[in-house]
Amino acid sequence: MLLSQGTVDIGLFSTGDQLEVRVKPHADFDGILSSVVFTLRWDQNTDLDLGDIEQPGDVHVFLPISRSGNVRNSGTYEYQVFAGFGLTPMHDAGTTWTAGKEYTIMTIPYTGSADVQLVNDSWTGELLNNANYYISLGGQDRTGQIYKSAVNATDLDGSVRILPNPNDGHFVFSFVVAEQSDVRVQVMNTLGQDVFSDALKSYQGTYQHEMDLTSMSNGIYYLKITREGTSSVHKIVYR
Repeated sequence: MLLSQGTVDIGLFSTGDQLEVRVKPHADFDGILSSVVFTLRWDQNTDLDLGDIEQPGDVHVFLPISRSGNVRNSGTYEYQVFAGFGLTPMHDAGTTWTAGKEYTIMTIPYTGSADVQLVNDSWTGELLNNANYYISLGGQDRTGQIYKSAVNATDLDGSVRILPNPNDGHFVFSFVVAEQSDVRVQVMNTLGQDVFSDALKSYQGTYQHEMDLTSMSNGIYYLKITREGTSSVHKIVYR
């Protein structure tokens, strides 16, 4: 078994529609990765939504990671703490860490957009939360530095958000157009009549609009987005 005498750094990356947490050891290691704790933070006024944790290869064998509690709010931020605890030596899973290389220990898909940070701050440092970055190899503290802390998580081209949905007649919808396109936006009732319409010439970026349907009957409405002759339709539930 290789014994690590060095620390392990951690970083956060964005790859497509996923956030990716990577570690970078300062020494070779293939023993028991006893534990890891780290925290993601983002602004509470954004629409970021994290999906289910995924772990590449055999990482889940020697270090299963899970959410530590629900998303928590403090001030203007939301926090999600993650923790992993290992009992199986890495070499039993056919894995060896090499000094200076990056290794992905977790990916998590997301929808919405926000500036996401992997942080040690005043909230994570509180004894009650105990959520600063920490990693233990073979039962020994090998905590290094956060070497890449922030990424911008942005909706993929064409992705649509309707918040809240169902709603009380007040909602916001948004979508992303990655390349310049002529776009037509419609909100329609069940008779196919427009209650909102907008035409955009050579549009690129994130489109967002606040809707108020409270002067109309509650029920089902539809958001229709037409771009380059192709349409997508999304149901809106006004209760």
